[in-house]
Amino acid sequence: MLNWLTRRSVYSRTAGRIYGSIVASGRQPEFYASWGVPDTREGRFEMIALHVALVMQRLAAIEPDGSDYARQVAETFMTDMDDNMREIGIGDLAVPKKIKRAAAALYDRHRDYGAAMQAGASEAALVPVIAAAFEGSGPDAGPANGLNSEALANYMHRLQRRLAGTSNGDCLAARLPLPMPPL
Repeated sequence: MLNWLTRRSVYSRTAGRIYGSIVASGRQPEFYASWGVPDTREGRFEMIALHVALVMQRLAAIEPDGSDYARQVAETFMTDMDDNMREIGIGDLAVPKKIKRAAAALYDRHRDYGAAMQAGASEAALVPVIAAAFEGSGPDAGPANGLNSEALANYMHRLQRRLAGTSNGDCLAARLPLPMPPL
C-alpha cells in the first residue's frame, strides 16, 4: 500500500512540474498578440487545453507508466481549473458543474486533436478542429475573429514532433521541450 502512495506522490510532483511548463507555453504573448487567440478566460483555457492534450498524447505512449502520468497531468489541470474558478468568485455549488464541463472539453480536445494529428495527417486536417475548439472563446462568447488556425496547426505539428523526439526518460522526469516559442 505504501508503494502506491509513494508512486502517486511521484506522479503528482512530476505532473505539477509538467503542468507548470504547459501553462507557461499556453500563456506566451505571441499567441494572443500575433495569432489572434482571444485574450479571454476561454481563449486561455483553450491554449492550455491544447498543450495538455499534446503532452497527454506523448505521455500515454510511454509504457508502462505513461498513462498514469498523463492522467495525473489531467487531474492537475482540473485542480487548477477548480482553484481558478473559486478565485474569480464562482459559487461553490456551480464549480463542480463547470469542472465537469472543463474535463469533458479537455478530453474532447485530446480526442479531436489526436484524431486530426494522426501520423501522416496534414496540417490542413487540424485547421477546422482548432477553429471549432476556439469557437465561442472570443469576447462576448463570439467567434475567435482573426484566429490564425493555420499557424496554430503548424505550431501543434512542430510541438508534436518535438515531444516525440524527447526521450521517454526525459518525459517522465518532466524535462519536456516546453515552452516552445510560437515562431
